[in-house]
Amino acid sequence: MKKEENQRSSKSEAKINIQRLLKKRWVVPALYLIAAAGVLSSVFFLQGQDESALPEDNMEVTEGEQGTNPYGENAIEVTSSQEIVRMPVEEEANVTIVGQFYDVNASEEEQQEALVYYNNTYYQNKGIDLAHVEGEAFPVVASLSGTVVRADKDELLGYVVEISHDDGVVTHYHSLGSLEVEEGAIVQQGDVLGEAGRSIYNEDAGIHVHFEIRQDGVAVNPNDIFQQPIDAIKDAASKDEEEQPAEDAPAEGDQPADGDENEADAADDEGEQPEEGLPLEDENTDNTQE
Repeated sequence: MKKEENQRSSKSEAKINIQRLLKKRWVVPALYLIAAAGVLSSVFFLQGQDESALPEDNMEVTEGEQGTNPYGENAIEVTSSQEIVRMPVEEEANVTIVGQFYDVNASEEEQQEALVYYNNTYYQNKGIDLAHVEGEAFPVVASLSGTVVRADKDELLGYVVEISHDDGVVTHYHSLGSLEVEEGAIVQQGDVLGEAGRSIYNEDAGIHVHFEIRQDGVAVNPNDIFQQPIDAIKDAASKDEEEQPAEDAPAEGDQPADGDENEADAADDEGEQPEEGLPLEDENTDNTQE
């Protein structure tokens, strides 16, 4: 009986001691640390059993090149296909379209308004012409990011810039009065290419910029592409190519058949017409030959 009472007394004292110990602030954190140490020890022990989890002794760790996928695959640029086509001007509200794209499905009146008259011949406009609302010069900017593949002066078209983009897309900027880029330069969307100016080819447009978008050489209507992803150009080009007539008059940028201004003037003096284009039926009438 006395033995049982001693055991009960010992248990009670042990319980009281444990309770007193737990009331001390450092005890609980210490227990957590001991448990964590046990877990980490188990992890290290298991990893030590698997040599494949450790790097080889002769393995050399090098810093990867910028933009390289760590899994050996080429990184895909997502910005190019998502870039939105914008007008080639800084302030859209300050410009107006003075020359429309020649659309084969447009009305006869709209088609006549989309003709450029040069050297007694009408030519289909393969882009649009933009002029300042007050007739002033204005900065011309890149409609899309890309690489400049042409930047020079043309006798008929003024300064010309052509920018190559992905998937065969090329944007054209004619009638510039000055250049701010060189061939081979990489430009970002919105970078200034030059200033709007005049051209001998389209004198009636005054100070302007002629802007074209071409997909594999096929001109598309920029008005249908603005504010659309660059991927939309390919679909528009396929549609326009199907609707294009068999014989097409040259676009702005295509010179008369002889390709020489002096020869073209000589032909004009002799009453001859260039081989291509839309000549007037009668100089005393406004009707054009379709």
